[in-house]
Amino acid sequence: MIIPNFFIVPGSPVSDTFIEHGVTTFYDAIRKVHHLPYGRVENPLEFGNIITNGRGTCSTKHATLKTLTDEHAIYGLQLELAIYAMNEENTPGVGATLDKYNLPYMLEAHTFLCYDDEVYDYTFAQSKNLKWKDAILMQTTIDTDQIGEYKKNYHKSVLADWIKRDNLPYTLDELYIIREQCIEALSDAITH
Repeated sequence: MIIPNFFIVPGSPVSDTFIEHGVTTFYDAIRKVHHLPYGRVENPLEFGNIITNGRGTCSTKHATLKTLTDEHAIYGLQLELAIYAMNEENTPGVGATLDKYNLPYMLEAHTFLCYDDEVYDYTFAQSKNLKWKDAILMQTTIDTDQIGEYKKNYHKSVLADWIKRDNLPYTLDELYIIREQCIEALSDAITH
């Protein structure tokens, strides 16, 4: 089953933002969000601001779409948080950074949508790559208000466990900096 389409009705914050930008259906909202460039926004929990800022991350893009369905009492769309083993094969652009630090992969926290067990990822407009799905190690449903500190703390706890388990030669802060370099390289690879 595919995500249902619906007309966006005014009267809620995210809905009003989409309408102000000429977006009148949920499928149009998906296309609008999907085509936004990748980039962080200030106040990620103010979901409409990806439209006004003209960019978004996996978390802000998918939380915005989830909020839009919630505002219209359309149920069944889930916001998912997965930890996956990100490498060059499933996430082109991160390989050189991983090689530089002698890491076979980076445990990455990725947010996406699920509807009727189908995965929908609108993070990058230029890519429909879902190879990362095969590298998922854990997955959980989250609420839209968990895309900020909760997600970051969850991710860091997974990285801390990985450091201990595999006796990695990095501190948590160092590993998180490497992760940030991977995301920057990925963003550069997608936009060029």
